[in-house]
Amino acid sequence: MGHLAARTLEIVAALLIVAAALAAIVLELFPRSWPAAQLNAVAVLATTEHTPVLAWAVRAVTREPRIEETVVAGAPSTVLRPGRGRGPWPAIVFVNGATREGRFHPKVQRLAQGLARSGFLVVVPDLPGLRKGQITQATADAAVRVAEATADRPDARGGRVGFYGVSVGASLALLAAERPALAPRVTVVGGEAPWTDLRRIVELATTGDYNGEPYATDPYASLAIARSLAAGLPPSTGRTRLVRQLDAVPDDAPEPLAGLGPNVYEDGPRALAELLLNHDRARFDSLYARLPERVRDSVEALSPLRGASRLTAPVELASSPHDKYFPPAESYAVARRAPRVHVTVTSTFDHAVPHPSLGDLRSFFRFDGFVVRFLHHAKQ
Repeated sequence: MGHLAARTLEIVAALLIVAAALAAIVLELFPRSWPAAQLNAVAVLATTEHTPVLAWAVRAVTREPRIEETVVAGAPSTVLRPGRGRGPWPAIVFVNGATREGRFHPKVQRLAQGLARSGFLVVVPDLPGLRKGQITQATADAAVRVAEATADRPDARGGRVGFYGVSVGASLALLAAERPALAPRVTVVGGEAPWTDLRRIVELATTGDYNGEPYATDPYASLAIARSLAAGLPPSTGRTRLVRQLDAVPDDAPEPLAGLGPNVYEDGPRALAELLLNHDRARFDSLYARLPERVRDSVEALSPLRGASRLTAPVELASSPHDKYFPPAESYAVARRAPRVHVTVTSTFDHAVPHPSLGDLRSFFRFDGFVVRFLHHAKQ
């Protein structure tokens, strides 16, 4: 290495050390300020995205989180605390999306660690059915119980809790924040690409139509919807057969519902199979009306749009311009019904996976603003 290159590296290292020291001072003296929120955002993004130089600076300012595998309100959970002190800290329940790896997905783990490095107590639960994309009322109820148990912890500040959700996890976070008993204790809800009107998403996943317009989705959307609706059927041998058949379909199958045969089922399972196999928008309403009342009630109960007026905490939602599962119109629908909902649309997202890039500064700054606003509210 030449003398000039070595000297340049020394200068860069010195500047990073000075910046890290200044950041530490801001975070210590003004932990709830907007500059602190921006620094927290850098820490979260650098940890999540494996940004080498920034990650080094973050490690210089913050300590390694203390991580514990435990059970919270009946749900197997990862609990992360900041690297020093006993708290109390602002608490966040992080609800991941539908992934077979659940809370152990590498991106989930890194984001949770970034939040803990930024001074948050973080709880990441494995909610029932979430790994399979099998979302039911039991999944939503479990999210509420975990949030209540988190807020009740002695190391959770003020007996309150925030939510951050990804994809269906964002939908579950919104549903939990709408519960009347929990709503006053919620500091903020952050979410990436949620569904808010499940009936419209069922129509989209089966017919490819959204609000009267064609909208392309990933095949997994129809499989996850099928699994969720099948799990909500009244108990029967047909329900058991259908749930098992759908569970056996690979998550990456190009035509996941091709093997369904309505004639092998009776009553509710048969009506559901016919709906799932229908691609004609003109027939959707009549087929949906034939579903068991229990299933239609569950679809309503799992739609955050229904209770959006009960959202009292600030809500930050983000989506890509054309999300492959849930259109950004789902987020805007909630924003029209609740006064404190802010929607960010940015190409930084590919569904619920952020890919920040300085190559598109406008999208990058939109994404950065989304993260900073969420962290600022979460610290209050």
